[in-house]
Parts: sequence; structure tokens; C-alpha cells
Amino acid sequence: MSKKFLLISQVFYPDQVSTANLFTGLCSLLVEENIEVEVWSAHPSYTNFKRQPKRILYKGVNIIYLPSTNFDKSTIAGRSVNILTFMISASLKLLFSKEKIPVWALTNPPFLGILLSHICSLKKRKFIYVLLDIFPEGLVRLGKVSRRNIFIKLWQHLFVLTLKKSEVIIVIGRDTEQFVVDICHECQDRIEYIPHWQDEDLIFPVDFDKNNFVTEKGLKESFVVQYSGNIGIWNEVRTMGRAVKKNIENVFFIFVGGGIKKPELLSEFEIKDQKNVLMLPFQDNIDFNNIMAASHVHLVTLKQGLEGMAVPCKIYGILAAGRPVIALVPEHSEIANIVREENCGLVVDPDDLDGLINAITFLKDSDGIRRQMGQNGRNAFENKYTTRIAAKAYKKILDKVT
Repeated sequence: MSKKFLLISQVFYPDQVSTANLFTGLCSLLVEENIEVEVWSAHPSYTNFKRQPKRILYKGVNIIYLPSTNFDKSTIAGRSVNILTFMISASLKLLFSKEKIPVWALTNPPFLGILLSHICSLKKRKFIYVLLDIFPEGLVRLGKVSRRNIFIKLWQHLFVLTLKKSEVIIVIGRDTEQFVVDICHECQDRIEYIPHWQDEDLIFPVDFDKNNFVTEKGLKESFVVQYSGNIGIWNEVRTMGRAVKKNIENVFFIFVGGGIKKPELLSEFEIKDQKNVLMLPFQDNIDFNNIMAASHVHLVTLKQGLEGMAVPCKIYGILAAGRPVIALVPEHSEIANIVREENCGLVVDPDDLDGLINAITFLKDSDGIRRQMGQNGRNAFENKYTTRIAAKAYKKILDKVT
């Protein structure tokens, strides 16, 4: 008899943002392991806005698109309504479901897992919580809300209660694991550290000089620094923007993606006056690898004080592409740990503009070291961070809870 589980995730196929890509690939591989996978998702609202049929079968994964809006997520109102309609649909469907298979949920959107865990408790269904971004603590550390706010206190209480109700808590960073232990010591034995992953068929090394995108954009004579992915509240963007404005000799910047903090990035320079920067929207998978490979080094950022709150998953794509990393991240974050352990780049304080410029200049002038760091990253990816490795880890958890 095959095992079965239900994943409830706002983003999934056909959206092609990181979380959708990662879990679509993961679920597809679990199907190959004779596991029956059902996914409840919202209608796409990131890279695809086409309304989907109620149910489709994609690579063996049974996807059900719940009633939900799919307004453009670039506006707060659109994003909020999308989240609210999906949460209502998912909660009601779970409440009236007669199934007993385990429910897996992510921390995005923030309140969804809390609602689902309580419904699972009521329905006596096992609940597995996958911690991606941590709320509300992350908002407190960002200074967006006060820890003394009664609503925040209630939210934090409900989050800890959800941790206690979870059969398994999956964390993608060791810094997050420590945070969970600190706020819920009794949960320690139920925490599983499974780092994020990347599809080895989607991203792989491509020679810079033979890259069609490089030729098309006339970049062969430049040293290219790239940031690719969501530009969100966790990311330190001002330091990157100020580096662009410095016009470092022979250095060209590419930014791929978008998000709520993109205007803050653009506020640091006048895009019409900058000859050393290219801004691109989120890309379809078919174009993504060539664009990822159109660089000599990639940037990953996380604001100071946010260790344990988020792990920017873009680093695993960078490792897959065989490019070194300049990590503008806190000293004791998961990203900093990976970069140092694998010797695949440099760690710089998120607010250190001079440190970033020095790191870029050093890697530009150190071809052998840069190439070796890129190869180290690719080796680490193949040994630790492929989708197949992650699928094996998730299957082990599924074996324990079913």
C-alpha cells in the first residue's frame, strides 16, 4: 500500500518562484518513490496569472486549486486579499475533510500553519510544520512591530502552540533550530534539520564566455555581479544599491526578480543614469539557467539581526550554478555557516558597503580563487543540496509519521 500525504502551500506549479519550484520538484520525486501526493494550492499570482482548473495531475502530483484571488502581488492590497482568500478556502476544506492522512504546511503565509494545526488537532490528523520564514519574531527584529503589542504577544503564543501541536518540525537552518529550541524546549526532539535544495536539472554550470545571454547583452568584457530572487523584507538592499552607485571599475550588476523592497533598492541610484546595471523581472524556468550563469559572482543578503528568521534559498541555486557567493548576512546565520564550511565565497556584514566593494574587487582580481570557490560550491551542492537528497530526507519523515 502506498503512502500518502497532503501539502497545503499557497504557491505551487505553475508559478515559478523559488518555493513553488522547490516543492513542485520535491513532490514529483516523492511520487517516483510510490508516495501519493496531494497539494492544495492557490491560483498562481507570481510568474503566472492564468486561472487554473479545479484539479490537475502534474508529474504524478494531484494538485487542487482552491477558490482564491490572484491579484498582482506587487501591491500590499492584492497580496493581502490573495492570502486571505486562500487561507479561508484551505481552512474550510480541511475542516470538512474526512481524510486522515498527514498534513504538511509551510510558514508562508504566516497565519496559515497556525490555523491548520488547530484544525488538525480538532480532526485528530498529524501535522508537519515546515519553517521557512519565522513570524512574528522576524517582524519584531525588523522593528516593524513592538514585542509588547498585545496582538504580537497573542500571535507568538499561537505560534509556539502550533510548534507544540506539530508531529514534526522541519527547519531549513541550524540557526532556526536554535531559535525553536530557545522558545519551545520541549519541541527539541521533534525538530528535523533539512536544508533547502535546488533542482539539478534546472540549474547547472554554464561557461560565462559561451553563454548566449552574455553575448546578447554585451557583457563579455565586464565582471558581472548578480542578485536573483525575491527582493523582500528580510533582504538588505540598500548596501547593494549603494554599491551600484559607486560605479566600480568594469563591474556590471544584474538584478533578477522583484518584491516589496525593490523600490528601496532603486532609491539608491538613478536607473536612467546608471550604465552598469540591468534590472530584470522574475524569469521563466526555460530562461533561468542562462541568466543565472551570466555572472562571475552572486549576492545573497539578510538583514542584520535576522539569523534564525529566514534562510534565503537562492544560495542553493548559486551553488548549483558553480558560482561563488558574496553573503551580506549576519555572522552566525545559516548562510554564513554554509559559505565558510564549503569555502564557496565570502561573508560580509550586511551594512558594510566598503566590505562589499572590497569583496567584489578581490574576486574580480583573483580568477583562480574565484573559480575554485565556484567549484567548491558545486561540489557541496552535488553532495548535500540536490532535490533527490532532500526527497530522501522527507521520505524518512513520512515513513515515521504514517
